[in-house]
Amino acid sequence: MIILNESRDKEQLDLANKISNQIRKIGKQLDQHERDLFRFHGVQGVTPPQLFILRIFWMDESEGGWSLKYLANLAKVSRATMTGIIDTMEKNGLVVRVPNLKDKRSMLVKITKKGEDLKRYKPPIDRDVDHHFSSFTLEELKFLQILLDKLSKSMEIEDS
Repeated sequence: MIILNESRDKEQLDLANKISNQIRKIGKQLDQHERDLFRFHGVQGVTPPQLFILRIFWMDESEGGWSLKYLANLAKVSRATMTGIIDTMEKNGLVVRVPNLKDKRSMLVKITKKGEDLKRYKPPIDRDVDHHFSSFTLEELKFLQILLDKLSKSMEIEDS
């Protein structure tokens, strides 16, 4: 016979909800802060989803480009949503679509020189983000990373 501790279960659920809300809030704050920093440097109209896509290109440069499906999976959005993001980025000259030489039925997305040039703002923005973590010790940051990885993995299992 299993005896449930209802007060612990309620406390755990309440805390999980508070943490979930805090993670959402921090995500929005980081998005807004990053957008403000780009705007400060004279870069207008780059949205957080577009910055996410640019960061993918900046961190892992693929000569051939990336498929919409791959980018949508990384961003955890539908292909239709990713198509809209890429359409806007293409209109603004940040990316281009090119034929996929391995699969003639699909296109790949490549970063343009204009999109690559925005990378020069990444180091000052990263330093500013690092400032928010300056009160943490290296050990605390490593532990936080472990916990966030664990949370992320548990959500991936639920998604599949």
